[in-house]
Amino acid sequence: MENIEQERHSWLKLSLILLVLLFLGVLTYLSSLLDVKINLDDANEIFKMKLEQLIRVIIIFILPPMLFSIFWTKQGIHYLGFTTRPAIGTALIAGIGIFLAMPLINWLAEINQTMHLPAAFSGMEAWMKQSEALAGDITEAFTKGTSAGILILNLFVIAFMAAVSEEIFFRGMLQKVLIECTKNKHIGVWIGAALFSAFHMQFYGFLPRMLMGAYLGYLFVWSGSLWPGMIAHFVNNGVAVFFAWLSNKGIVGVNVDKIGTEQNEWIYVLISTIMVSASLILIYRSEKRKKDNEQMEDLAV
Repeated sequence: MENIEQERHSWLKLSLILLVLLFLGVLTYLSSLLDVKINLDDANEIFKMKLEQLIRVIIIFILPPMLFSIFWTKQGIHYLGFTTRPAIGTALIAGIGIFLAMPLINWLAEINQTMHLPAAFSGMEAWMKQSEALAGDITEAFTKGTSAGILILNLFVIAFMAAVSEEIFFRGMLQKVLIECTKNKHIGVWIGAALFSAFHMQFYGFLPRMLMGAYLGYLFVWSGSLWPGMIAHFVNNGVAVFFAWLSNKGIVGVNVDKIGTEQNEWIYVLISTIMVSASLILIYRSEKRKKDNEQMEDLAV
């Protein structure tokens, strides 16, 4: 993430990005208030919704950052970080780390779901619960099916495209602009992670999603490449899609979203926390050593 200090008009860029996020958030909120009937049992309707989601992420999360980087940054398309080749070890550890984070993520989600707002905000809480329930119903409908074609389509739309588009927008563009404005990588990572989580409009999963956003954010800060984050993001989404498919076929009966939340499973959460922490330490040290070696080679030339 070199040369971020060379960029100009960072606060203006951030203001426009936040306005776009606010507009999209308000639009999502207003659309949730409409009494639109969706037949989640209609396979054709679900397929149409998947195609709409695919088009939407391209238009909202991929094209704007591309145009932003080309026309409004000094590095051009390289600004976003997906043209930077990652270290293979970093990419592998990132994917394994997010997979091992599953019990920790589930445990945090369980805690998050016990959240209650003050009585004065009962209306907001009711809307949040309704929004959460609708998102759950749509996710369940999206992951129905037992055919190989359904699995491939879901891995592409729900796992791959979501990982690519959200990493480009939230880490490649938003996080970098936040770091430019705050002059602090940690502040940029955590504010970006909070905005990433809030944008999903699933507030009973806000905490684990924010921590995952921070994990992905540090991968980008340390490696300078979006690919480790994309791989980790894909693994996180892809595992859920794959296990849902296996469950539909009756091959597995374990609900992966519950691992770490049952009684006497605290040991899974503890091991998960240690493994995730270890993955971050390994990646940080590996990338630091790589940068130190590159600097020494430059000095020797």
